[in-house]
This record gives sequence, C-alpha cells and structure tokens, in this order.
Amino acid sequence: MDDFTRPISAISIEFKRYINLRVNHLGLILSKRLADFMSQFITMLLLAGFFSLILLMLSFAFVFWYGSEAGTYYHGFLIVALAYMLLGLVLYYFREPLLLNPLIKKLHKKQNDGEDPSETGLIPITSKEDLDKSLEIMQLQLEQSELLMTKHMNDFGDAITPSNILNSLMKYALTSSNLMMSGTLLLLRYLRKRKH
Repeated sequence: MDDFTRPISAISIEFKRYINLRVNHLGLILSKRLADFMSQFITMLLLAGFFSLILLMLSFAFVFWYGSEAGTYYHGFLIVALAYMLLGLVLYYFREPLLLNPLIKKLHKKQNDGEDPSETGLIPITSKEDLDKSLEIMQLQLEQSELLMTKHMNDFGDAITPSNILNSLMKYALTSSNLMMSGTLLLLRYLRKRKH
C-alpha cells in the first residue's frame, strides 16, 4: 500500500512547496516594483525641489545683479545655486545606494522577520543587486519544483495501473498480520463447515 500512496504524498509535499515558492516569488516582484516606483518618485520629488531652489536662487541673483549692477549679493546667490545644483547631481547619480538600497532593505527586513534565510535558500536582501539575485534563485527553484511535480505526477500515473494496484493490495494483504489472521480464521471456518 506504501508504493501506491508514496506518489500521492510526494505530489502533495511538492505542491505545497510550489505554492510557497510562488507566493515568495510574487512578494519579491512586488517589492522590486514598489521599490523602483518609490525610488523614482522620491528622486523626482527631490530633483523638482532642487530645481525650484536653483531657479529661485538664480532669479534672486539676476534681480540683485540687474538692480545694483556691481553689488555682491548676486555672488552669494550664484554660489548657493551652484551648491544646490551640485547636490542635485550627486543625489541623481548616487540615487541607488542613497535611496533605493535602504528602501529595499527596509521592505525586506519587515517581510523576512522571523524567517531563517537558509530555510528559504535566499540571500539576505540589502540592495537592488541582492533583490535581482534572489529573483533569479526563486525562478530556478520554481522551475525545479515544476519539474519535480511533473515527475511525481508521472510516478503517480505509473503507480495507479491495475497491475500495480493489485500488487500493492496483495503485498498489503500478505504483510498485514491482522488481515492474515482474519483470512486464516475464515478459511478454518469454511473447512469446518465442509467437514460437517
């Protein structure tokens, strides 16, 4: 009977694993998309703020320069505008380590609280590169799980042939002491009735 039920239990275990992998995979994809969106949103918001400040400073500098033609006010406004412009460029070029990676790390810290990374087979996610690697690993695990489920389904198909079912039932009948005892008693009763 064990040969008959083994493929069913294997399919059940692999199906549960497959569902868990799918849920984790979708969670990673959602986290990546949310992190990309938030990074773009924050970058655009900061760049818009810096651009507004640059325009404001340049406007004041132009007004003071134009109004006084030889004063020192505009020098100060131009230096401040240049500093904001440089800060905006630095933020733009380093947006991934400054904005995206901390956001990804924070999102996955909450998601993976209480889970052992060795149990899931994934690396701890602290950056966009880690997130991409985890997605690749999860995709490979999903493909492996699909192949195992296909193999178990084929094994199940092989196990439910009439000859295998009959062989399993015969093995069970011959190895089960209760069934053997009951069969022996029935045979003895039958033989007694035939004698009388």
